[in-house]
Amino acid sequence: MEHQIKREPQFWINPNFRLNSPHFRFAWFMADMTVLRQEAMIMSVERKVYQTSKQCVVCVITPDHSSLDIVYADKTKFDNLRLQKWLRETIRDEITARAKIVLPSRLRELERKNNLYGNRVFVKKLRGNTMGCCSVYNDISLIPGLIIMPQALIDSVILHEMAHYKYKHHRKSFWNFLSQLLGEDAKTQKGAMDIVLSKYWLQIKFLMK
Repeated sequence: MEHQIKREPQFWINPNFRLNSPHFRFAWFMADMTVLRQEAMIMSVERKVYQTSKQCVVCVITPDHSSLDIVYADKTKFDNLRLQKWLRETIRDEITARAKIVLPSRLRELERKNNLYGNRVFVKKLRGNTMGCCSVYNDISLIPGLIIMPQALIDSVILHEMAHYKYKHHRKSFWNFLSQLLGEDAKTQKGAMDIVLSKYWLQIKFLMK
């Protein structure tokens, strides 16, 4: 009998669990257990394998980390908490790898578009509910979970931090400048984006912990 981690997850990761993201997706495929165990031994494709005497799940990884194919047997017990932890950490690691490709590239694109340049960009976990921050040296840090949000929200967070290149505060001059970057009233847009964010935030916090 497999050892169980006692605390149940906030979400159950199984074939009904989906992400609707412009930059990262994963798909589920069912296979015969014998075939699946044979596939788990093939090393020609990058993959991660969860295997016990009773279970086998194979995650096939693309070179650019843009997708994750999860192959499982028909009798896979997705209520096994050790498997749940393994799936969450595998998805988290792939989201992080993809974010380190996508987010710096998108930030540089927006810098060129707005003729507004900072310094370094980091993709890493931040404290609390912070999605991005800009240092006094104009280094921007962004959370990996941004890439599973809609593109408009990703750009909104990046532009917010870019506005701090010029204004290191949230006074009126900052919001006026951010409105120029966004092409719309920044405070109104923030209210709309907060509503969108609420649909994703719990899932992001769960996957990225």
